[in-house]
Amino acid sequence: MPIKTSDWWLPISITLAGCLLSVGVAYVESRVLTLVFFGTMASLCVGLLMKRSWENRSRDPTLLETPFFLAHDAEVFDLYREMSRQMLRVSARAEPNYRKAALRELDAAVEKLTEVGDGRIVFHGTEAWRLVYEQLLRDPSVLVYRSVALVRNASYWQDGAGLQSMQLNYELIARAIVTVERTVILKNDLWPAEDDLPTETLRHWIHEQTVNGIYVRLVRESDLQNVPELVRDMGIYGFTAVGVQEFDQAGQRTSTFTLDFDFNAVRAAEANWNNLNVYATPYVDLLDRFGLSE
Repeated sequence: MPIKTSDWWLPISITLAGCLLSVGVAYVESRVLTLVFFGTMASLCVGLLMKRSWENRSRDPTLLETPFFLAHDAEVFDLYREMSRQMLRVSARAEPNYRKAALRELDAAVEKLTEVGDGRIVFHGTEAWRLVYEQLLRDPSVLVYRSVALVRNASYWQDGAGLQSMQLNYELIARAIVTVERTVILKNDLWPAEDDLPTETLRHWIHEQTVNGIYVRLVRESDLQNVPELVRDMGIYGFTAVGVQEFDQAGQRTSTFTLDFDFNAVRAAEANWNNLNVYATPYVDLLDRFGLSE
């Protein structure tokens, strides 16, 4: 690998400066200049060490350096050792058909691991994301939870898992652990244009949230036809992460749930949240026309 100019100019400059200062000190024979000389050389050496340290931290470690970089993180290092052990087992098998199948699986694993390295955790066709959802809401650093509920059927979050998640919201609000805001996007047949309020089932669901301390806003999906990028089901967990939920065609079960811990993704979600609420109406503004007995 060719040597970069930046790799040699600084050491050579320090050497030349040291030589010149040495000549000057020897010529003048001054104690003050001797102290200046050694002080200057020490400063230059410290500066060089700091520069090298910065360069080492700003580049990716080599294959030989990787275990040493990971050694300080016991949990990740244990996984690294186990993955390395299994890779050795794969490499030891020479059967061609096995290797083709194994390499396809490993390619998929690398793609998944790259997602994780980028800060994204993706759950496919499973409700296991609710465990992470609860962990995030209970995290002391998450003080505000902002939720967008894309409601396209009356049974939205009405199953056991959904009701349990709602109870978690109520519990954390009651204990003053987190503030919850929710903007509900409703299909037109669930909130017809000629009606002041959504259908009865959803009215009860929305009203219950308001009674339990959630600040709810409502907007019809048809009012967002010119801004389709705002129509999505998501949650913003403080400044920590943003979660995006996608449903199956029936709109009943989660098909994909993506948690993104990248700060830029959180900021983009906040911008979408603010833009969405330009179109939304606070539910409390509609309460004078609401009756649970209707």
